[in-house]
Amino acid sequence: MKKLLMLPLALILFTCNSEKYELLNGKWNCHSWTIESSEDNQCSSNVYFMFSPDKTYSSKIGSLEEKGHFMLSGDKLICTPEGKMDIGVEINTLTQDTLRFTMSRSGQKEIVTLLKE
Repeated sequence: MKKLLMLPLALILFTCNSEKYELLNGKWNCHSWTIESSEDNQCSSNVYFMFSPDKTYSSKIGSLEEKGHFMLSGDKLICTPEGKMDIGVEINTLTQDTLRFTMSRSGQKEIVTLLKE
């Protein structure tokens, strides 16, 4: 009986994740980037993320360019830059045109809002 209940649940979770991956695909430009202790917008025209259907990504933040792989786990986006450790952020909003996530850098809460190109 438990196995019969697990199959529909697994299908629902797979479908939800597939939809999230599809929404994530494309180029996202920074709209706002705020640090909890400061309301200044940290965005510039030099910040973008590009997510591809094969679960690879590239990003540019100022002069720092990275590429690697990504995955979704629940409400977490986990990026693994080539040769580096995983970076995880909490997705707050993911729609066709808006990606908003919360991250911690040096112990400070930062909220990043990206808009799809």
